[in-house]
Amino acid sequence: MRLKDKVAIVTGSSKGVGEGIARVFSREGANVVVVCRTEDAGKKMAEELGASEGRAIFVRTDVTSSESIQNMINTTIKTFGKLDILVNNAGYHISKNVEQTSEQEWKFIINTNLRSTFLCSKYAIPHLRKTKGNIINISSMVGLVGQPNAGAYSATKGGQIAMSKGMAIDFAPDGIRVNVICPGWIQTPLVEDWFSQQKDPEAARKYIFSRHPIGRIGTIEECGKAALYLVSDDAAFVTGITLNIDGGITLGY
Repeated sequence: MRLKDKVAIVTGSSKGVGEGIARVFSREGANVVVVCRTEDAGKKMAEELGASEGRAIFVRTDVTSSESIQNMINTTIKTFGKLDILVNNAGYHISKNVEQTSEQEWKFIINTNLRSTFLCSKYAIPHLRKTKGNIINISSMVGLVGQPNAGAYSATKGGQIAMSKGMAIDFAPDGIRVNVICPGWIQTPLVEDWFSQQKDPEAARKYIFSRHPIGRIGTIEECGKAALYLVSDDAAFVTGITLNIDGGITLGY
């Protein structure tokens, strides 16, 4: 097991990409801190990852709140005694262009996606410095190539990439590696909801699949395996990169 006895915080880990990462980390021996806002879903995930054996805990956290984030970090240290890995995955999407986006909506998306990455990293770094740990920031293909009707979301995802590169430089002397994963279309509840909202869901599905050179969309398991590589010793010389998990769609997006 490549992460035996490591301690990993994964925000937004009750479903989607965060769930995939949490499950792979747990399978590889990590003690996982499940972080989300929904108590029932968070507790259920922690139980599935071994809470009863002391291998996982759930910490209900509002990633837009500095106080809540600090509680999450402190609870992790109190429970497991250290922190090796932080995955900033929690985020939200709004389908509006800049003109359509209200100032309140802009602030909410910035706080949820970008400010949360800053705050979680800020308060985790003193502990990661002790373990020469890792940060993975989950951005998006949108942060690289843009997306129609997603002005605020695109800004946050591009911002995560730029901030991660700066962090990789700043904290490399401390032994902390910082990398980015940019998922494309991944089989998640959010994507399934999008398909179901289309006039012809099956036609929409076939169209999206056809846009990928590989011929399909990705899985949360594949995102988890990518994250596993980045936090493992196999990637000891890797920092400041963006790893695209997109089936090749951004090659001609």
